[in-house]
Amino acid sequence: MKLGMIGGEGKMGRLFAPIFEKYVDEVVTSSQPVDIAKHCDIIVFTVPIEATPEVIESLLPHIEKRHLLMDFTSLKEKPCAAMMHSQGSVIGLHPLFGPSVPSLEGQTVALCPLRPGKWLPWLTDLLDKEGAKRIEVTPQTHDEIMALVQSLVHFSSLLFAETLRQKGVDPQKLLEMATPVYKMQLHIAQRITNQSPELYRAIQFENPYFLSLLEIYEKSFATLRKIVASKDSKGFETFFNSCHTFFGKEALEEGQKMTDQFIEVLKRNAC
Repeated sequence: MKLGMIGGEGKMGRLFAPIFEKYVDEVVTSSQPVDIAKHCDIIVFTVPIEATPEVIESLLPHIEKRHLLMDFTSLKEKPCAAMMHSQGSVIGLHPLFGPSVPSLEGQTVALCPLRPGKWLPWLTDLLDKEGAKRIEVTPQTHDEIMALVQSLVHFSSLLFAETLRQKGVDPQKLLEMATPVYKMQLHIAQRITNQSPELYRAIQFENPYFLSLLEIYEKSFATLRKIVASKDSKGFETFFNSCHTFFGKEALEEGQKMTDQFIEVLKRNAC
């Protein structure tokens, strides 16, 4: 069994290639998709988000029933729809982590097994043996959730970073008087802006559900800004408590626990 990675020279491809090598006879990477289709049983697309559907569609005439098509794209609807136009088996994947992780141990992978054929047991066995957590989801549900947990989070972090930049403050100086929560927010913004702008642009530009979320975000921002500007204590309490109620007791306790653990890590690193 031979596996070919289109775009496998990238960071995520370099992470997964040695993992796949343990479960197939050979792993090849190539910028020539037709060659991979001719010689491989499994084809993995790991190219930029905007390019993925077009690359898949260009290969469709060369895909046979024997093939398994998979992709690593951060959005799933368009790539999965393109793969479903083929004759092959189709499983969309989204590794819910960055390529800097040392292994798949404890990491989560989203699966969209739209037409898995005989291949799903092979893939789930691979993920289980590597210690990954897996979750099955439809492409639409995946992209709707990603608009919240990726696009919106990145958007908010970029605005936070841009506010600091426009104020002309020194981030390191701020850390001297920073609360633990601020340090967490700052480190998240630093992590995001230390990576590829092309990836983060695509996650926001290409998700069809993100703009409608921004409308809610803008309305919520305007509401809270008005409350703060007018010093509306009752309005602030109502706004705050509605968020508290939304999360629920169990989630709030988990959030407290996780952030306490992170604060302990910050303390140890400061020593």
